[in-house]
Amino acid sequence: MPTTPDIRSLVENFTNELTQVIRRAALEEVHAKLTLAIGDVSAPKRRGPGRPRATVRKGAVRTGKRGRPGKFTPEQMEKHGASILALLKKSPGARSAQLAAAMKMDADTLRIPLKALMAAKKIKVKGQKRGTKYFAR
Repeated sequence: MPTTPDIRSLVENFTNELTQVIRRAALEEVHAKLTLAIGDVSAPKRRGPGRPRATVRKGAVRTGKRGRPGKFTPEQMEKHGASILALLKKSPGARSAQLAAAMKMDADTLRIPLKALMAAKKIKVKGQKRGTKYFAR
């Protein structure tokens, strides 16, 4: 029959091993839940073969040109600036979305000539963000 210290060491070894098994199982369960929640973080996601086609936003006009919007030659900037000023003289207090619709241009693209006109102090601006209204000087 084993002595008391032998039994005690056997019980301690058993409890240590049991504790390690429980910890490992808990960690694996947490890892599995996290993997479901945020995806597998061990391997980076791969993109598919090719980039998806760009979608046209509602109200935007596709020009067929490629590249970043807002790349204008000085002549185009002057032409757009003149038409923006003419629109603002007809309807002062117009917002950029209204100007873009009137010019049949994307609002993001229209922002470039608007900033140039503001820098040249040809137009006044009142309001902030979506409530911004533009006035000809």
